[in-house]
Amino acid sequence: MDRPMDDLPLLELLCAADEVRVPGELESSRPHEKAPDAVVDTYVVDGGRLLLTLWHGRLHEVIYQTPAESAEDASRRNDRLFAHYGQGDDWTEILDNGFGKTYRRADQGRYALWSYVMDVATFGTMEFHRVMW
Repeated sequence: MDRPMDDLPLLELLCAADEVRVPGELESSRPHEKAPDAVVDTYVVDGGRLLLTLWHGRLHEVIYQTPAESAEDASRRNDRLFAHYGQGDDWTEILDNGFGKTYRRADQGRYALWSYVMDVATFGTMEFHRVMW
């Protein structure tokens, strides 16, 4: 049986902003809180929301606000997302702060955050991550 987690859009980081296609409704578009030259577009999709950060004309971050109904669903969704955004590279857990976990891709070109408290997953470029922090 298909679940919304199985159909979440998988996007390509660093693709041109005008090539981003999200099968959902644009809910809002606003400046990024920590990077004023970036824009965050929020889309309503099956299972929740996607927040896309566009910076310098490219997609640099995808936030999946798509809480799962069970731990099994969350694990399956995360496996799918980490495999896609890992692009064949492994992920290393960097930190568990009691709220969530931070990861780096083996080539250090991507980061991921998973809030197990809120069940939100974020994938982005290290280039943009350095601008935010």
